[in-house]
Amino acid sequence: MKQLLDELRINLVLDVGANTGQYASDVRALGYSGMIFSFEPVERSYERLRGAFRDDPQWQGRQVALGDKAGEMTMNVIPDLTEMSSLLQPRGSWPSIVEESVQVRRLDELFDEIAAGVPDPRAFLKMDTQGYDLRVFEGAAGCLERVHGLESELSVRPLYEGMRSYTEALATYDAAGFILAHVSVVSRDSDGELAELNCFMKRVDQRDA
Repeated sequence: MKQLLDELRINLVLDVGANTGQYASDVRALGYSGMIFSFEPVERSYERLRGAFRDDPQWQGRQVALGDKAGEMTMNVIPDLTEMSSLLQPRGSWPSIVEESVQVRRLDELFDEIAAGVPDPRAFLKMDTQGYDLRVFEGAAGCLERVHGLESELSVRPLYEGMRSYTEALATYDAAGFILAHVSVVSRDSDGELAELNCFMKRVDQRDA
C-alpha cells in the first residue's frame, strides 16, 4: 500500500466505508501525511470516527454514504458488527439487524468541495462498502480523471442480496482504465475456500508516468 501511494504520488485518500477510522489510521501509520477524507453513514460509527480525526487537520469526514445516485436509503446495521453494515440486505443468518435511514451522495457531486484545499489532487479511492463498491465507483464517473488508484473489497462468495460478482467488478474497473497491481486475501470460509479479497489497482497511464 505504501509503495502504491508513493508511486502514484497520492495526496488525497478517499476512505469510503470508513467505519470508525481503522483504515485511515493504518494509512497514517504507513507514513502518509496527505489529506484523508472519510465517508461513514452509520451514526454510531461516525461518532467514533469523528473522535478519531478530531486532532488531525489533514483528516476530515462526513456522515454520508456514497452510491450511484443521491437520495435517502435504508442501511442494514449490524450493531455488534457495524463494519458489516450495508445498503444491501445480508444473506443467510445474521445477528439482529437495525434499519437506519442514511443520506446517499455521488462522489463526483462532492469531489470539488472535498478537494478544494488540495493542489492538483491525485486521489486514491478506497471502497469497503459491503457489496456496494460498484455503485460507489459508478457515482465517481465525473471525477475519475482525478482518481489514480483504487482499492476495492471483492466477495468471491456474495454476502448480500443483489451484490454483483467480483468478476464484474474487476471487468468494470479494467474498462475504466485501471490495471491490477496487487491482490490480498481478506477472509476464507470454514472450508478454507476464498471468501473475500482486496484488489489494488492503478490507472493504465501510470505505467508511463
